[in-house]
Amino acid sequence: METSFLIIVIAQVLGLISWILLLISYTKEDIDELLFLQIFVALFDVLSYLLLGADAGILICFIELVKTILYYKTDKDRIIFWIGVIGYFLIGLLTIDHWFACLPVLGSLIDSYGTSRDSKSANICSILSNLLWVAYDLIILSYIGAITDSVVIICNISVLVLGYSRLLRISKFRIIKCHYLSKKTVDDIYNLDLKNYGEDNIWDKNYQVNVYQKNPDSMFVIKYKNDFIGYINYLNLIPEEYEAIKRKRGVPNYYPLESIIPFKKNRKSYLLIESINIKPQYEKEETITLIDKKLKSFIKMKHNRKIYIHKILAFGFSNFEKDVYDTIGFQRIKEFDNQVILYEYDLDTIDNNVMR
Repeated sequence: METSFLIIVIAQVLGLISWILLLISYTKEDIDELLFLQIFVALFDVLSYLLLGADAGILICFIELVKTILYYKTDKDRIIFWIGVIGYFLIGLLTIDHWFACLPVLGSLIDSYGTSRDSKSANICSILSNLLWVAYDLIILSYIGAITDSVVIICNISVLVLGYSRLLRISKFRIIKCHYLSKKTVDDIYNLDLKNYGEDNIWDKNYQVNVYQKNPDSMFVIKYKNDFIGYINYLNLIPEEYEAIKRKRGVPNYYPLESIIPFKKNRKSYLLIESINIKPQYEKEETITLIDKKLKSFIKMKHNRKIYIHKILAFGFSNFEKDVYDTIGFQRIKEFDNQVILYEYDLDTIDNNVMR
């Protein structure tokens, strides 16, 4: 049965919405916000190809939808990547009766391969992948899809010609919300703490897990490509515990679980950044800039949800942590005997540096 003109028009509209959401997602500095928007990008793509009866397009975009949700909710990047590759092969087998169905399957495989390589390879593979998708979109009458893929091709060629491959490398270095604290992540954190802080300044694994279970919104992981390279750990405390920390003469050994609370709307939040820990080879100026952007986007995101970050305390154990806090505007308020420094990011600083 031929696809009716009205259905074709609706499919184009859905494709256009997907494209607009995709463009908006690329304006987000926060990777969690970007991934959240791209979940809807993939969803609208699925609906668009469903109306056009494009079997391969539906299945591939469905896999992209599942992959994006998993990227957003878990820290299993490498496993998700290989699940996607296997899925593309299976789609090729299921849709073999349409010769043109091989085009998006091959394109997705090429693109997946490119994302696992260096930035230049990723760019070239993206161009080849989108060329195949343009051909497929034209065959199955997804004209908006063909246009958007063409725009991506032009942008990627421009990046290659102008030599801005550095922009691609930035996307490989990211700070993302830890939506799932796996045993491997706990072990990675513990080993990094042991190496950088020593046995006297690390939390017990069970305590860290209990803190996370008490409030899952308490950690960012820092990754380069798919590799864990560091983390940022923070707590939302009751005001009394926050003020008590400022009065203490030493660094607390632990924080009572009852003093750790979830974020709530229309309530002031008092944060403590326990640690910013990263592998030594990544202790660079660019990393501090990335952390600064993440902190500001985090505060703005909470503010937009009517969760108001009122003040932030932070302990500077390592020289890198001290460089981070000094650079991004924290004020030194106390120095302990073991050369650990207590910093604060107060409301005036937040208003001046973030909300303006």
